[in-house]
Amino acid sequence: MKQLIKKPWFIGIIITALLSVIALINLWALSTPLLSPYETDDFFSLASRIADGGVLVIFGFVMVILYYASLTSIVLSIVGILRKTQWGMLPALFLLLGFSSAFIVFQTINGLLAPIALILMIVNLVFIIGLVILMVYRKRLLVGSTSIKEDTVEVKPVGKSILRTVLVINVLSILVFMTTFVVPLYTLTDVSPDYHAIIIRALFFGDTNLEIVGYFLANFTLLLGIFLYFSDIISHYFFDQERFIQKSKNLINFIFISTVIFFIAGLALNIYYTLEGNEVITFAFIPVAMMVFVIFGFAILKGKYHIDHPMSYKVLKFRYAKIEPLLYVLLLTAVTASLLLMPIIVMQITFGNFEYNVNLTGLKILLDYPVLDPGYRLVAYVLVVMLISIGLTLVITISSYLSNFKQFNAIVKLSAIVNVFFVFIISIAGYYFQIAQEINQAVMLDIFEFYGISLPTGLEYEYNIGTNAIVVLFGSIAVLTWMFFRKAFDREAPLSVSLAPGAEDTLPLNTNQPTDEFKPSNDEPVEEAYQPFDPCPAFTDLDSKKPLFDADLEKRKGLKTNFTSLNQLVNFVVDYARNSRLHLSYTPEDIATFVAGLGASKLSILQGMSGTGKTSLPKIFSEAVFGNCEIIEVESSWKDKNELLGYYNEFSMKYTPKKFTLALYKAALNPEVFTFILLDEMNLSRIEYYFSDFLSLMENEENQREIKLINIRLTRKEAEQENEYLALNDGNTLKVPKNVWFIGTANRDESTFVISDKVYDRAHTMNFTKRAPKVRNYSEPMSKQFYDYQTIQQLFVDAKKQGNFDAENSELIKSVETLLAPFNISFGNRILKQIEEFVNIYKACFADEDVESEAVEKILLSKVVAKLETKTLDDKEKLELEFTKLKLHQCAAFIRRLDND
Repeated sequence: MKQLIKKPWFIGIIITALLSVIALINLWALSTPLLSPYETDDFFSLASRIADGGVLVIFGFVMVILYYASLTSIVLSIVGILRKTQWGMLPALFLLLGFSSAFIVFQTINGLLAPIALILMIVNLVFIIGLVILMVYRKRLLVGSTSIKEDTVEVKPVGKSILRTVLVINVLSILVFMTTFVVPLYTLTDVSPDYHAIIIRALFFGDTNLEIVGYFLANFTLLLGIFLYFSDIISHYFFDQERFIQKSKNLINFIFISTVIFFIAGLALNIYYTLEGNEVITFAFIPVAMMVFVIFGFAILKGKYHIDHPMSYKVLKFRYAKIEPLLYVLLLTAVTASLLLMPIIVMQITFGNFEYNVNLTGLKILLDYPVLDPGYRLVAYVLVVMLISIGLTLVITISSYLSNFKQFNAIVKLSAIVNVFFVFIISIAGYYFQIAQEINQAVMLDIFEFYGISLPTGLEYEYNIGTNAIVVLFGSIAVLTWMFFRKAFDREAPLSVSLAPGAEDTLPLNTNQPTDEFKPSNDEPVEEAYQPFDPCPAFTDLDSKKPLFDADLEKRKGLKTNFTSLNQLVNFVVDYARNSRLHLSYTPEDIATFVAGLGASKLSILQGMSGTGKTSLPKIFSEAVFGNCEIIEVESSWKDKNELLGYYNEFSMKYTPKKFTLALYKAALNPEVFTFILLDEMNLSRIEYYFSDFLSLMENEENQREIKLINIRLTRKEAEQENEYLALNDGNTLKVPKNVWFIGTANRDESTFVISDKVYDRAHTMNFTKRAPKVRNYSEPMSKQFYDYQTIQQLFVDAKKQGNFDAENSELIKSVETLLAPFNISFGNRILKQIEEFVNIYKACFADEDVESEAVEKILLSKVVAKLETKTLDDKEKLELEFTKLKLHQCAAFIRRLDND
């Protein structure tokens, strides 16, 4: 099962099954009867009466059509499985979101859904969220499975699937435009039966209403033009992808503007008939709401396409728009929209000890404007225009961010101006009513009566009109001030230099220097404004934390240890682990083996079955000595060192380091802190694929261990000067800090790779073969003891110098080497040196005990004897007996287990 969940086709089957479940739930919801007075109807029965007209009937018809369209999502997902891509699954997700959004709109307007239907919709939303998670996970699996380059496999361009999805988006936008023929411009509810101003009535029902006929002719003309333009777009799909994307953008923008005009026209007619004394409602906002989803989807696809396919006819030094200005626009829009809930006009009447209040919020003014005074209707009109304006600017801002629009900065300015302008206008309107309260006395009494507050006649009233809208104005000004302080308006788009037609063929795309073919001439100067630029924000962030690291180091030094020997260190860690919150059980022999391995090699491998404490050991050790432990989760898709180090994007000129590189960088900024970089489940992928460079570095002296991240030099440009990154040499090389030890945990099952001798020879291996006993006697948690890097390193150095074990002349080691010679197992000077250092450090961990033979057996078993696991043993009993004669009982038990296997 563990292997299946890593297969893209299996996840695709789960997605298809989930889509089928969602389709059944949607069918159930559509078949559920509505609430009174429509308890005999469901959506299918409403759709069957489309010829009768009516808002509910039209809604029912649209819902049923959307349902049948959403069934194609199952087919699209199956196509995605067969093609081994995400093709079709994104449109499927949009179809489901459109269906759920329509349900939400229906319930918001009519409130006729039965409780079971609402529950089904909530369940559906949960399933849709699950779909998104599964699709993201499957995308990662697909990327991982295609990361290996094979000569026999042709890699498909990334943009093809995007282009197909854009084509689907084009079709969806046209379908959205066609809804303007069936969605009423307005509905008169004070006539019998209700009159629905549906423009298609001019064609099929002979409606002679001048408004309907005129709008039908205009809309039909636009539809013909849209179809002609779409045919041209399809032709570019096959031979000019860049033009296809650009023309698709023009089409979608045009349709969006058309739906906005449709909405404004419906709103204007709504206001007109309301002022005439009619009762009117409008649903003209539905096409605009649907187009918002279309625009967001297209903006994401367009941005991804241009990342994968930079335009060849321009040289772009592009810095993607920061998300911070977008967040400010979202905040400003939220502040402006709060006017709907804020009392714009506060009315108060007092007489004697009695006091009555009416608070007219923006929402209340919008809902009750037909019965209010014309002055309040004007406020309602301004509120409607405000909502339309801030909604449009928000949609444009978000889509500009998603598509990496080069004028994103100007869009942010426009959004801020629109929001602050309308808040100012509404605030002024509130103060107008306060100033003109004498004029509004009679109006006030009518308003109080409308809201059910009866005032006694013949009494003298004291009344007052105020406004709370000024609070929102202050909030907008505060956000705007902060935007100026943060320089949110100063993030200009980069300079793009257009080339003459055909010049792009001679221009290298990936270069940082101008070529002879592309040098600005004296008569055509290229004006370049200075732009701050940070090619690696992640390194900048760590550099900015250096004062925090220094302050943290001072705190750690306040707990500096008084222990001066490895024996004290081992006993302290054993006690600390036992009394910790996890109550971990490690023997002094376990900790001494781990410590001796650290002293013998910078790479340790902790291997064995799950749940035996492999990962917990380095974590609790680093916690006890107040060090750092950075955990890196190894993935099965890792194939080269870039999975550890990161990637450089030549288009954006940004370097994105991975978690491993950031851990090295942080350790370099904290040279006194003892640091583990823990590669969790390191043999999920072949270690030689992604860790080979670091295995080679182990051969170098400590001061010569460095890794070159990229071939170009990275510098941060600020205040018209170049600043170096603190932990980089030459702007691209990172030294492996002396205070870093690499720890790898390894499981041994069918989901992992066998660790090669090349890795074993350079690492100290510690085997976990049994579950640790439960800790029963423990006390209160102990305080940490800060062992800085220099202290631990000096303990290792002293143990090696003072140790008297000579591995080269050890009779026991010679005997084992002779015993294993027939199996072609031997060891060179590197392993001999590690054995000697391990034994001397292990002995120092038990100052008053004779543990030399125990130490020799431990290191021989892990470094040498363990290699018998891959050999064919003809006479295992004899070999076991020979190890027993040498009093190497653990080695003999290892041979015996091989026999049992």
